[in-house]
Amino acid sequence: MNAQEQMGFVSELMANVTEEIIKEIIDGKIPENWDGIELRQLIADTCRYNAYPMSRSRKRAYNNTVIVNDL
Repeated sequence: MNAQEQMGFVSELMANVTEEIIKEIIDGKIPENWDGIELRQLIADTCRYNAYPMSRSRKRAYNNTVIVNDL
């Protein structure tokens, strides 16, 4: 995947996550007393839910790249 395709993928995925959470807010599912702490956790959980499992070798390579490139 080239850089342009990567940016498009990330933009589309994050737009879907944003749309999903905003719909939950509009539908009254999110408590009004939630501030940035709970909303950040909800965003993280939603992103984690949308992730696909990786094979061990691919996860190991991913973790290595994250460490080496300080991502």
